[in-house]
Amino acid sequence: MKKSILAVLLLISVAACGAQKETAKPEADVSAVMKENLGKFFASKNMNDVTYEVEVIEPVEGVEALKFVKLTFKDAERSQEQYVFTDGTYIIPDITEVATGAGIKDKLVFKNTPPADIDLSKLTLAYGNKDAKNYIVEVSDFQCPYCRRAHEYLKEKLAGKDVSIYFMHFPLAFHPKAQLYAKVFEAGAAQNANFYDELYSTAPDFDAKSDEEIIDYFAAKTADAAAFKALVNDEATAAKIAEQMQAAQAMGISGTPALYFNGKLIGGFKPPMFDLAIDSFK
Repeated sequence: MKKSILAVLLLISVAACGAQKETAKPEADVSAVMKENLGKFFASKNMNDVTYEVEVIEPVEGVEALKFVKLTFKDAERSQEQYVFTDGTYIIPDITEVATGAGIKDKLVFKNTPPADIDLSKLTLAYGNKDAKNYIVEVSDFQCPYCRRAHEYLKEKLAGKDVSIYFMHFPLAFHPKAQLYAKVFEAGAAQNANFYDELYSTAPDFDAKSDEEIIDYFAAKTADAAAFKALVNDEATAAKIAEQMQAAQAMGISGTPALYFNGKLIGGFKPPMFDLAIDSFK
């Protein structure tokens, strides 16, 4: 059976070049050695249709024999990237700082990845103003526990800073009210009612209410309850949410939270990385 590229990435993470017994080559040869060993690996798995590229990004400070590299794998169906540390012969998925317990791969990816080009005009402003010097695009689900933790963390860290937050919807199917809350957010924003904070802090007993009860609750907080309800149920609102989710998937997002700080991605709830990103703001 033909193995998928996803399986390739898993194998590469664990042991791709670990079976090789060659000694590490000089610094200039790391890319060539890596390609040679990858060729042997794929041949041993009868995966001759997979092509690959190796880009050496930079040496690892303090351990210069190791290089931080980007691997790009392609087959007939897809293309995927993976960042690792290597001397060309052996692969290390990440390196952990003993003092902090934090991996350094996230920092290096953030530093070296160019910012994504995101059309902010298609997103709804959730926090700040459109003229802010810095922006965050928050790919999120209002019921996602880690999204809620990220929201609370950033709310404190961003206080007083010149930054705007744009919301990109990614409601997950296993969160029963996520789709409804996304619609409530958009309908509220259309009436200048910002439910951003409140939707992130709903209690379990509130989530257990019927959709109609929830819509009525938020409608009562708007200037025109009937118009708000119409917007919640409007197909255009659902289409906007679906379009944003498709756009996020096209950017490689598969889960929440995913946050773009001035276009640079941090996936997951990672406070140290959030701090690093905020420190990089102008």
